[in-house]
Amino acid sequence: MTPGLGAAAGLVILSTMKELPITLLISPLGFSTLATRIFSSFEDAFVTEAGILALVLVLISFFLTWFLIIRKADHF
Repeated sequence: MTPGLGAAAGLVILSTMKELPITLLISPLGFSTLATRIFSSFEDAFVTEAGILALVLVLISFFLTWFLIIRKADHF
């Protein structure tokens, strides 16, 4: 059961990291995620900061996706 819960947690993290529109609509005041920080950095023309944050988001997504693929390959 533990591998299934780990895979489910990874999928939830991956899907919530890239859901900017829903985060912008329902987030309370003062709450920010990585996606909202990237959006506001681009909006405020801080392109370097937004680029670094976007790279961090891509690297986190890549690592979690790679981890899920490796775990799936180990079970077959």
